[in-house]
Amino acid sequence: MPSLEETFEEACRQRQIPGAVLLAADIGGEFRYEKVFGSRSLKSPESDEPLEMDAMMWYASCTKLMTCISVLQCVERGVLVLDDDVTEILPELKGIEILTGFDAETGAPLTKKATRSITLRYLLTHSSGMSYDIFDPLLQKWRASQGQKVGQGKTVVSKYGCPLLYEPGTAWGYSPAIDWAGKMVERVNDNVSLQDYMKTHIWGPLGIKDMIFHLRDRPDLVSRLADMSARDPSGSGKVVYVDDPGFRDDVDDALGGGGVFANAPEYLKVLHSILADDGKLLKSESVNKLFEPNLTKESQQALMKLLENKELNNRLGGMPLGTAMDWSLGGLLIQEDLPGWRRHNTLTWGGLPNLTWFIDREAGLCGLYASQVIPPGDSKSIEMSGIFERAMYEKCKGVTPRI
Repeated sequence: MPSLEETFEEACRQRQIPGAVLLAADIGGEFRYEKVFGSRSLKSPESDEPLEMDAMMWYASCTKLMTCISVLQCVERGVLVLDDDVTEILPELKGIEILTGFDAETGAPLTKKATRSITLRYLLTHSSGMSYDIFDPLLQKWRASQGQKVGQGKTVVSKYGCPLLYEPGTAWGYSPAIDWAGKMVERVNDNVSLQDYMKTHIWGPLGIKDMIFHLRDRPDLVSRLADMSARDPSGSGKVVYVDDPGFRDDVDDALGGGGVFANAPEYLKVLHSILADDGKLLKSESVNKLFEPNLTKESQQALMKLLENKELNNRLGGMPLGTAMDWSLGGLLIQEDLPGWRRHNTLTWGGLPNLTWFIDREAGLCGLYASQVIPPGDSKSIEMSGIFERAMYEKCKGVTPRI
């Protein structure tokens, strides 16, 4: 049976993936794994520039964990409250309505008033009623009715100012709600940018240097940026270079739901700080909240219903179909033991170009699979990430976990 390293080397050689950075660490420093495979870019067949450990990548929704940590820091200081109506801080959301459809004759949007308030907890758990317009046909039709383009806008307000799709707290839908939560962090901290907030309260305490929302502010990092790849449209199954960075650095706001560029060792510092509960970012009480289910019964049932669809399940982490799951204040929460793999209450999420991270407190292990492949939910990437994670659990056997 080939080793983990041989499996990844062959996958890169066969262009099943362009490359990947793999990192894992245990809670006490007895175990650490760091390997990098493949190429930084597939743009030129003649180019053989290897992917490096410090390669910069668009971390996309991996940003969300750090925004959630920022929110919990503000909750600790008493400037944000999880179950308060957010419209006192986000007046743009006052009176927001629920989109129910479109008039058959005029094509005009049909809406109704929401009867429940949007709370910060609902924002963090994707149960606020919001959704991404790039993924939702109803919101795409609404954008067109307003003469607007999908996915456009330079600020949180302009980019994500859409109607709700359901009553807050009654369903579940992956959304830009955490971008709005990041805006709340800014406003209760004298309107400092989320980037500057994280520099002071997350990146600084962890010694993180190479993490940024706007690459234009750090031209020294651009040369280390890994190119994006996608599945060959001809059907070969191989990955090819694609002239699509996934995220264009032309926005004004620091988008707390998906705007960060980073490298893998720097991001692992965040994961390990939470795993170790080292007090550098959060008090233990707040860390515990990251590993507790937070969905209402209705929202959890809606999440599980969505995960019955294999394509959506892949986009939402690719767990075995039927795995019990919930959502915490920091990410997807596995609600059962997966043999030889993630344990009950493992916290996990990732980023659109098929990045995946996990924090398993019961096993005392955290890890990160970092790549740049689109679209999200790429089956081969999910397979390779799973191979990596299972190997880490095997290699970490015998290391004393946190109980």
